[in-house]
Amino acid sequence: MGLFQFLMPVLGYLVGAQLASLLEKVGSYVAAALVFSVAVKMFYEAVKPHPGEAEEAGSSPVSRRDPTRGWSLMVLSVATSIDALVVGFSLGLRGATGIVLPCIIIGITAAAMSLTGVVIGKRLGDRFGKPAEIAGAVVLMLLAVSFLVW
Repeated sequence: MGLFQFLMPVLGYLVGAQLASLLEKVGSYVAAALVFSVAVKMFYEAVKPHPGEAEEAGSSPVSRRDPTRGWSLMVLSVATSIDALVVGFSLGLRGATGIVLPCIIIGITAAAMSLTGVVIGKRLGDRFGKPAEIAGAVVLMLLAVSFLVW
């Protein structure tokens, strides 16, 4: 997440005005669709039966996939960084200089906050199991809706 938060404004700055107006119009819809699709997959994974679940009552089955790796993480990283891409576009349009340091700070902050969220989420998931997974999916769905409302 931190890497994407760092790279997206830099990419936006480099691409510039050609795509800025287009992305400003559809960016929130793309971000909402990506986050909502991850939330639906997360919700489905939380409610579907898993092999070995009956034997391991109260604990997470080993066969469960880690949502902090692979495509789920990639999609969430892109979706939550689209606004940073638009910021990069606007900086490029204004002819701003010296964007690397702010992008580094943004990337480090996003990485730290994401890591904190993963640690807290892991603890809550271990303690509360499926209800925590379902709550996480609902929070992502609400985040997706917020992209469209605000």
